[in-house]
Amino acid sequence: MIRRSLWLFALVVLTCLPGSAHADRTQVFSITDAACNEVEEEMGPYFKKHAGIKAWHFDLQKFELTVTVADNVTDDEILKLFKEQGCYHAVAGAGQGRKAYTHEPYPDGADVSILTEKGDAVGSLDKLRVGGKYTVFDFYADWCGPCRLVDKQLRDITGTRKDVAVRKLNVVGFESPLAKQMGRKLKALPYVVVYAPDGKKTEITGHNPDKLADALNIKE
Repeated sequence: MIRRSLWLFALVVLTCLPGSAHADRTQVFSITDAACNEVEEEMGPYFKKHAGIKAWHFDLQKFELTVTVADNVTDDEILKLFKEQGCYHAVAGAGQGRKAYTHEPYPDGADVSILTEKGDAVGSLDKLRVGGKYTVFDFYADWCGPCRLVDKQLRDITGTRKDVAVRKLNVVGFESPLAKQMGRKLKALPYVVVYAPDGKKTEITGHNPDKLADALNIKE
């Protein structure tokens, strides 16, 4: 009886000692805006610097990233790495992954270009204006539903107006360098800045088709 008690006591002590082995666990994270199988590669450097993350694999069909971690690594720690990386939005759990929104093409000959797809700072908008045209700086994010309505309106406009230049800027998230560059002006998405050929500036927060039409001098 004494020997058995001593054995149980020793087992408890060994289990509680620092460095005692713990089983790894596997967690699935749904990626809510993945466009291709770059998630695995782009998250790799962030996962490698965390000693508790052992392996990861991205399922392109389900848009899910399966991560093997030490038992003491929390989901919040991993989600923090996604936020730090800045290009992907993730939630813990399976079944919620989805492909990023795919933008419809603009009409042939439309003056449209993407200034940043990853939330990079772009510098002064005033210096990026297109001379002799209405320049529309369209700040958006793939996860922003109303941004798609703005995009459609701009596609329709550029189909008939050659004096309108559209410059797309993917904010990605409100912690991106681009968002920090814009500061308090970028309160919400969609956010559109229109420069008229004479330099007049109009800022539009939210989906407001009438205000955008007015800024582009569109008459009914």
